Amino acid sequence: MADFYQHSRLPTLHHLATPDAPARDAELVTLTQDRPVALLLPALHAETQRPALPAILTHVAQVPYIRQIILSMNGMTADQVRDAQALCRSTVPEKDVRILWNDGPALQAAHHRLAEGGWDGTLVGKGANIWMGLAYLQAAGESRIVISHDTDILNYSPVVLSKLCFPIAHPQLNYRFAKGYYSRVADRLYGRVTRLLIFPLIQAFQDVLGAQPLLTHLESFRYPLSGEFSGDLSTLSSFSLPPAWGLEIAMLCEAHRHLTPAEQCQVDLGFHFEHRHRQLLHPGLEQGLVSAAADVVRCLTYQILREAEEHAAEALLRHVLDRYTRRRAPEWMQRYEHVALLNGLLFDPEEEALAIRAFSAALETLIHTVNRDGLHVPGMRPSPAQALAQLPGYGEEILRAVV
Repeated sequence: MADFYQHSRLPTLHHLATPDAPARDAELVTLTQDRPVALLLPALHAETQRPALPAILTHVAQVPYIRQIILSMNGMTADQVRDAQALCRSTVPEKDVRILWNDGPALQAAHHRLAEGGWDGTLVGKGANIWMGLAYLQAAGESRIVISHDTDILNYSPVVLSKLCFPIAHPQLNYRFAKGYYSRVADRLYGRVTRLLIFPLIQAFQDVLGAQPLLTHLESFRYPLSGEFSGDLSTLSSFSLPPAWGLEIAMLCEAHRHLTPAEQCQVDLGFHFEHRHRQLLHPGLEQGLVSAAADVVRCLTYQILREAEEHAAEALLRHVLDRYTRRRAPEWMQRYEHVALLNGLLFDPEEEALAIRAFSAALETLIHTVNRDGLHVPGMRPSPAQALAQLPGYGEEILRAVV
C-alpha cells in the first residue's frame, strides 16, 4: 500500500489511485498541444535483440501525446543500425523516430568536436547517449518536454510515460524536472547499489561533512539511481553530464544547482519494475555491478567534494570510507534484512556482505586514484546548451548525423 509521506525538502507525488488511462492520455494531448513531447531512450544495440525494448516501443506506439522518439544508441555496426531501423518500422510505424548512432563516424566526430571547447568527448556510454539526445533536441528546436527511461524494463506499462509527463505538462503543477521512483522486488530485494552503497554512503558523507545542502537534497530521493526522469528541454539541456554510469547522480546534483526545491519533484511510478539484473562481477563484455558502482561513486564524490581543496579530498574520503564500512553499510544491510524477514522474501546475508565488501574495495580504489590523479570525472561534459552556443555549426552537424 502506498503512503503519503512528504520529505521536508522535495515534493513527492505518490501513487494512491489509478486514473482512467484513456482520459489521462486525452488530457495530456491537450496539455502538450503547444509543448511537444519527445521520448529519449538510451540503448545498446543488444537491447534490440532482447524482449524488453521491442515491447516498450510497441506500447509507446499507442501513446498519442508522444510526438517523437529518439533512440540514442551505441555498441552497433552499420548493419546493426539497419536492424534498429527495421525494429522501429515494425513497432512504431506511425511515430516520428530518430536514431542517433553515437559510435558511428558522423556522431563520433560530433562528440570529438567538444575538444574545441576544452572538453573531453571521447568516452561513450549511457550518459553520452543522453547528452547527445538532448543536444539533438535542442538543435532541432521542436520538442519542449522530454521523457526518458531505461530500455530493459520487462514489465513495462505506458503509465510510466503519463506519470512522468503530467508534472511537467500540467500548469497547476508546472515542475521543471521530475525523477521517477519505484520498487525493485521479486522474490528478494534488488537495487543493491542504491540500498547498500548510495544510501549509506550519503549518510557517511553527512557524518563527516555535516548536513550540507547538496547531501540533504540527495538524501531526499527515494531511488537516486533510477533511469526514469522528465523535464522541460531548456532545463535538461542546461545540465552538465558525465558520459557513463554517474549520469543519474549528476542529474540530481545539476537539478540542485539550477532549480529550487519547488521546481522539481519525485514521482511514484506505481509498480514493481522488473529489470535485467546485473551480476556482482560479470565475466563478459558488459560492465559488472562493481564497475558501474565505481563510476557512480566517483561522480558522487566529485559532486560533493568539488569545492574542497584537492589535497584534503583523500583524507576526507578516508574518513568517509571508514564510516561507511564500520557503521553505515552494516546498519543499512540490517534494515533491509528486517524488511525481507517481515515480507517473507529471500535474503542472503553472505551475498549482501559480499556486495558491501566489493563496494568498499571500489571506494578504496577511488581513494588511490584521487591521490594519484586528483578529483575529477573522466569525460565530464558541458551542458548541451553551452556546447551548441560555443561551437560554430555544432547543431547543424548533429542534425545531419541523425538517421
